Amino acid sequence: MMNFKISLSLLFSMLLCGAVLAQGPGIPPQRADVRGVPSLNVTNYNLFVYQDTCASLKLTDRWEEQVEGLRGHGSRGFLDDLFSVTMSSATGLISSGITGLVSTGVNFVGNLVNYKKNKKNQWKQAMLKENRFEKTLFMLENLDDFYSSISTTGALDPGSMSFNGFGCLQTRGQDTVLYISCRLDTSEVALSRILRHSKFQLRLDTLVFNPILCDLPNDSTAPFADRHLFSFSERTNLRLRIDLAVTSSWINQAIQVYNDHPLGNFSIDLSIKEEQLDADTVFRYYAMQGERPGCEIVGDCFIVPRSYIGVRDAEGNFHDAWGTGQYKLSMTIKETCDINPAFERDKNLWNADWKRRRRAQPQTFDIVQVARQVWDKNANRWIVTLLEAPAQYATQEVLQTFGLVESQQTKAPSQGAAAAGAMKK
Repeated sequence: MMNFKISLSLLFSMLLCGAVLAQGPGIPPQRADVRGVPSLNVTNYNLFVYQDTCASLKLTDRWEEQVEGLRGHGSRGFLDDLFSVTMSSATGLISSGITGLVSTGVNFVGNLVNYKKNKKNQWKQAMLKENRFEKTLFMLENLDDFYSSISTTGALDPGSMSFNGFGCLQTRGQDTVLYISCRLDTSEVALSRILRHSKFQLRLDTLVFNPILCDLPNDSTAPFADRHLFSFSERTNLRLRIDLAVTSSWINQAIQVYNDHPLGNFSIDLSIKEEQLDADTVFRYYAMQGERPGCEIVGDCFIVPRSYIGVRDAEGNFHDAWGTGQYKLSMTIKETCDINPAFERDKNLWNADWKRRRRAQPQTFDIVQVARQVWDKNANRWIVTLLEAPAQYATQEVLQTFGLVESQQTKAPSQGAAAAGAMKK
């Protein structure tokens, strides 16, 4: 039953991702009438880490030429058997749970007081407070198997590298807010850097961003469906920045332990202009359609060090060996903008916005966060899911729909009681 539930949840995540690419280079048009739709109060992030053999096939032969004669065929067979055992136990649910109510009545943006005294300055300060959003997604546990097999040649043997990039899908209800996919750069120059400097690079494949559904203006006084939405007539200089940090944990031959040691960083910094949007007001970039200014990922990262795991075979012979590499990714999404000068100059426009803010009633509400991390064996990728919603919308049905909790019928009484207690905290 547990495997069945996991399969359903993974299928749901795949369907969300598939919705982005279902029409080839496009995604389904986004609804224009997004305000007042309760499902948009539920935000779901899926962070993907891809694994395959596209790079290892190109790297193996070149690496083998450098270490020829250092690995015997007899020990190779023994280590392959050992690895097949460890891989079979690495699939399935790694970590899940309700982390609880994480914020209450957060930051009443604007702090609207002294309405009659210098109201334009107060209006401007309220606008400025809404012009920045930042969200960090992180792994709950180390990811296993940066490499697909154990090595007998060293901690930085890249020959079986299986890591192949990352992706992220942010949705509100069933609507796409952000989708990004970056793959391992396998050009000749990039492969040469792996072999000569133990550093890898990434390339941006796809980026989809919907300004109307983004987190700007960052107004925490109301659920998303009740907020004033982003408009280029009111705000300008919209920028999207994505930062990715890679860390690793390993032990070396001298039994020195390294935990969450930084290996490298990548970033995308993109200016989103209104004239760049498609007819449905969505920004789209696809590498297959050619280059576009600003649509690139910069940075590099050391390949993940393998832990020393010297082993003894059935005949008692000792072999130096190194594992398949553990690592973590953390991704930070930043959205920023400025006040549109034309909007600020027009007294009728900013005064009307000021009156709207005065009429608005700040709401106090709790936010529920649910997170989990799974290995999708069929798609050969890790999936880290984070769901956020005001407590009144994070019902048991919503959590089950997103595959983040089991139904009450399949839970043991103690588990059900624990989940109910977490929801009420």
